[in-house]
Amino acid sequence: MSSGIFVRCSDDDLYSHMLAILERLVGFDTTSSNSNIELVHYVQELISENGISSQLYWNEEHTKASLVATAGARSNERGVIWSAHTDVVPVEGQSWSADPFELRIEQGVAIGRGTADMKGFIACCLAILSRVDQSGLTTPITLMLTYDEEVGCVGARQLVDEMRTWAGVKGCIVGEPTGLEVVVGHKGKQIHKVRFIGESRHAALAPQVTNPIVSSVSFVGTVQALNERFRSEGPHDDRFDIGHSWINVGRIFGGLKANIVPEDCVLELEIRNVPGHDCDRIAAELMDHVGAGLCTDGSANYEVAEVSTEQLSDTPSFTIDPAHEFVTFVRRSFGAEQDPLWVPFGTEAGIIWGCAGIPAVVCGPGFITEAHTANEFISLDQLSKCLRYLQSLPLV
Repeated sequence: MSSGIFVRCSDDDLYSHMLAILERLVGFDTTSSNSNIELVHYVQELISENGISSQLYWNEEHTKASLVATAGARSNERGVIWSAHTDVVPVEGQSWSADPFELRIEQGVAIGRGTADMKGFIACCLAILSRVDQSGLTTPITLMLTYDEEVGCVGARQLVDEMRTWAGVKGCIVGEPTGLEVVVGHKGKQIHKVRFIGESRHAALAPQVTNPIVSSVSFVGTVQALNERFRSEGPHDDRFDIGHSWINVGRIFGGLKANIVPEDCVLELEIRNVPGHDCDRIAAELMDHVGAGLCTDGSANYEVAEVSTEQLSDTPSFTIDPAHEFVTFVRRSFGAEQDPLWVPFGTEAGIIWGCAGIPAVVCGPGFITEAHTANEFISLDQLSKCLRYLQSLPLV
């Protein structure tokens, strides 16, 4: 890897600085249901000490914000973007061996909520930016931190119009955990809630009314019929281990007791689509069956008094040509030998490239298998390697 970004400290000091930053970041409980303001204010203060100003983009309630800051800025150019989300998934229901929001270093790993997804990457970015010699940057570095990625890329969507105005953008590295392999494509996903509404009655009168649970179970059969069609007919994309779209029924709840016809039943599902298989069309077809009460062959399947549907999130699929100039730039800078990858999990890259038009790759420390778990962790080796990779970018 070529020599790149110059920082005003030794490698050992930079590494120690990064771990101290990671400890602070993990200490902020930025579960998506909470505010991230304490974290972004900490980031603002940290980078301002190195002369880097930042701007916040607030949500409507003024309880959360995305942060954008550029080092080495000249003529409003943005250069290379380092992008990450600040929110983490909940810890409730998981068996942690210690406080999830207190960083622990044990046997070569850093343990704590968000270490892999994706505060480890943020800590590496901040360590460099808070020590970088800005005068030596001929290409600026822009840090973009968003909120509510875990519940539908909300903060990134808010920034799309802003990103479209940015000049001098070379591309964006989205630091989701990929084991520092360069990813050029991933599936998209949408989450939907379907509520089947009936009329609560004594079970002795059950034949006279619609049972929402029965309706929901019949609908699950429709979902599975669509899944089998996707499996057999596609569209197929062999770049993925599971090369077709799929609808997962992840949650279903309703009813009080066996001797009461339930008033309603709620079902939550996720559509995970391969690029080129329009997620909106899949959802539309699915909801047509909800409203009509039909099987996929068009035959009558169930009757419902009323159905309500709600889309809870939307993360677009992502794909960029592996031969794209920015992909080549990142791979060459990082010394990547393995071919670029396609992964099944979603990121903000689909919005950054697909909606804002900024070339992007997904590449960050840690592994997706370590994210969202009890005792979430990231190896210290991955963090050290990430520091070296980011510093290797030839921006001077």
